[in-house]
Amino acid sequence: MKRFVSALLLAVMLLNTFAVTGNAAEIYTNTIYFGDGSYIVVEITGDNSRASGSKTASKQYTYYDENDVSQWKVVLTGKFTYSGSDASCTSSSASTTIYKTAWYTVSKASSKSGNTATASAVMGYMFDGETTIRVPVSLSLTCDANGNLS
Repeated sequence: MKRFVSALLLAVMLLNTFAVTGNAAEIYTNTIYFGDGSYIVVEITGDNSRASGSKTASKQYTYYDENDVSQWKVVLTGKFTYSGSDASCTSSSASTTIYKTAWYTVSKASSKSGNTATASAVMGYMFDGETTIRVPVSLSLTCDANGNLS
């Protein structure tokens, strides 16, 4: 179980490095598989057009068990403005969705700083009345001066 949690934590950290490029309503999806057959799907969506000077984007992690059944999801949503010479995050929010009742949200928070939106959550798994697994999740979205998301 410890090996699984370590692999899950490593995957969550690595998934924060993917960037979005392209045009309007971009959807980026990547899947990381674990040794026990479970996996995380990361999706980044956002209006990547550069004309408006503002955009809303989201990054979400959905955890699936070895039977391809979704267990939980953590979503970061950020709103950004950019001008060609500067960018700013104007708001950040975090949400969680539980698909299987053994899982629950221990905590969640979001913040913004400069041109970056961040969110953190801890997902817990309850077995026989005790929390047996805690999975920390950390997400970030950045918008550069040209409106590129990463």
